[in-house]
Amino acid sequence: MAELAFKEYIFKKGSKTTVYLYQSSIEIIHHGFLGKFNKIKLIQFKNISNVNLKNPGLASNGHIVLDCGKNQNKNEKHENTIEFSKIEKDLALDLKITIENKIDEIKGQRIDSTIDNFDKLKKLKELKDLEILSEDEYLEQKERIIEG
Repeated sequence: MAELAFKEYIFKKGSKTTVYLYQSSIEIIHHGFLGKFNKIKLIQFKNISNVNLKNPGLASNGHIVLDCGKNQNKNEKHENTIEFSKIEKDLALDLKITIENKIDEIKGQRIDSTIDNFDKLKKLKELKDLEILSEDEYLEQKERIIEG
């Protein structure tokens, strides 16, 4: 079963882009001519290092750029960019905040998981030192914890 998006953003004026937010990723669909030639980009939240927002100017649209640390070529940067008009600014700000909150949430989960694994390994070592576990049992359990 496919994962359902928990939030959808539709930008019609700036770039004709639809953005779907999932629990672990963001999907950006840049709509092409008559629904053809759509460009779809799926980015894991854990790969986003920064969310940059540039406000619209007098005669230009604003944009959000999702920095994945490797937006080196122009085409990839364009795929990670969501353009918006002045009237879509509030929607763009909401999207930026939602993405940043999701990134923080995922970083927190990874830290919690690391701390949890450290505690498990520490207890496992104590059981081995007390000779409750054999060397083979210890190594097997240690490998399971490390692999997740």
